[in-house]
Parts: sequence; structure tokens; C-alpha cells
Amino acid sequence: MKILFTMPIPDDLKARQQEQFPDHIYEYIENLASYQSIDKVECIVSYGSDITDSIIEEAKRLRWLMVFSAGIEELPHAKLQEKSILVTNVRGIHAIPMAEFTMGFMLSHVKRLPNFASKQAKNDWERDPQIGELAEKTIIVVGTGAIGSQIAQFAKAFQLKTIGINTSGENFAPFDRAVSIEEIQTVLPEGDFIVSVLPETSATKSFYKKAHFEGMKKSAVFINIGRGSAVSEEVLVDVASNQTIAHLYLDVTPIEPLPKNHPLWNFTNVTVTPHVSAHSPKYLYRSFDIWLENVSRFQKEEPLLNTINLNRGY
Repeated sequence: MKILFTMPIPDDLKARQQEQFPDHIYEYIENLASYQSIDKVECIVSYGSDITDSIIEEAKRLRWLMVFSAGIEELPHAKLQEKSILVTNVRGIHAIPMAEFTMGFMLSHVKRLPNFASKQAKNDWERDPQIGELAEKTIIVVGTGAIGSQIAQFAKAFQLKTIGINTSGENFAPFDRAVSIEEIQTVLPEGDFIVSVLPETSATKSFYKKAHFEGMKKSAVFINIGRGSAVSEEVLVDVASNQTIAHLYLDVTPIEPLPKNHPLWNFTNVTVTPHVSAHSPKYLYRSFDIWLENVSRFQKEEPLLNTINLNRGY
């Protein structure tokens, strides 16, 4: 099988792949649009953003697209379905870095670390009487997959109460309980931290309305590490300007990159980070664990890990 990688791959991973599966032909490029032999490729490994309708149309022999990310919203779904191309991704590899990022936001919030950074800049020794704890607070995690479950596991270590939100309402450890997404407003008043890990689908775009935030505690914190499209610009600006809740931590925003003149930059109750919660030096290594397992399964004609249902969107 001729396999084309459209991103830089470390030499040790190339060697590991070659040793484990020496019969395949591997090619490594960084600009798919200018690649001249796409018609001979049977498998593409990509981050996804460079896959277009025309690429799929020209790749006459393409059977399998392996996406080294969890999000697939940028893919040409209709064309992939038309050509019956198998799509898999690396869902699950982001769990630890994104859960750590979430706990970082939460600890920073209760320990008021930005306030101390501000005081240090002014040589100010004044103590802060508002420092709090995470213990016995309640976290609501919207999306109980690999990432959401890892967040809940870390949260339990800090003695938080954990509520999961998913499509079925099915409960499982490490969540203390769970409700369906249709029932989310029944538990929002309990949350001290509401963490959104929703993927981008037709059902999740602009999911959070003003009413959701108005149903939260005034002291609540909303953290979005899933997809920025889950909350509209209008709702975010309204919640920030009216101080509906205590703070918005946004690693993802409706427009990315967030324009320099966007009002969300200027609210003291909004913290913006540039979609980095999944970043880790282990990213490609974890991706390769899934990729190489899938190559083995592909050769044996066994079901692959993380096969995408393009109709469902994940």
C-alpha cells in the first residue's frame, strides 16, 4: 500500500513504522496541494485541513484517510461518502493534556493566580482573602468521552463532585451521576465549574443559549475546550458584559484566530487561550500508537479503531 503523510514525522517514528510494516511504501510531504502523484496513493495520513473535494476526486486509488486530529468538521464529508473512503482519527489521545489544561484553569481560578501576577508586577505583598479550594465543589462535564472522563478522573483526585452530560444520560465512573443533554438545565444550578467538551456537529452549533448561562450560579465558571462553535459570539459577549457568571475560560472561540479587535479580549472576566489545550510533545507519538495498531488491523481486515461515522460527524 502506498501511504502519504502530509505533515513532518520524527525520524524515530518513521523507523518504527518501517520496521513494523516494511512492505508498504511511505512518502512524506508538507504541501498536499502541489503533490503530483496523488492518483497512486491508497492511504493519506493528514491533520485534515488540507483534504479537499478536488484531492479526493484526484486520489483515484484512495481507500483510507487517517486523520491525526479528533475534529473532522473540515473534511469534505459528502465527497468521502461518495467515494466510500474509510475515515479514522486519533480520538482519545488528547485526554491527558486537555484534562490537565482544564485543571490548570480551575486551580488558577480558585487560587487567584492571575491576581498575584498582577500584584507582583506592582511589588505588592498584599494577601488575597478570596483564595478558595476545589474540594467539595461540583464540576459538570458536557461530553463524557475520553477527554471528559479524564477531566472527571482528575477532578475526583481534587475531591470535586462530578456530573456528566451525554446523549443518553448513562452514568459510569468516574462520574458521580449523569443526565442526558436534554436535561442539562436541571443540573446547571449545581455547577461551580461547567466544562464543555462538545464536538462540532449540526446538533452542537450554538448549543449554549443565554438561558443556559442564566441558569448557572452567579459564581459559576464556564470552560470551553471543545469547539468554539458551541457558543455564539453574541451569547459570549452578552454573558461577559452582563457578568451573568463569574468567568469564561475559552481555549476555543467561534472565530479562530480571534481577531485582535474582538471585544472578548477586553473583558476582565474572560480568559482567552489560542486553542492549545491539546498541545503536547507526545501528540505524534500517541497518534502513532493508534495509527500503527490500525495498520495492523487493516492488513488483517479487522475493524479499525476510531472509525468515523460521517453522517453523525464523529
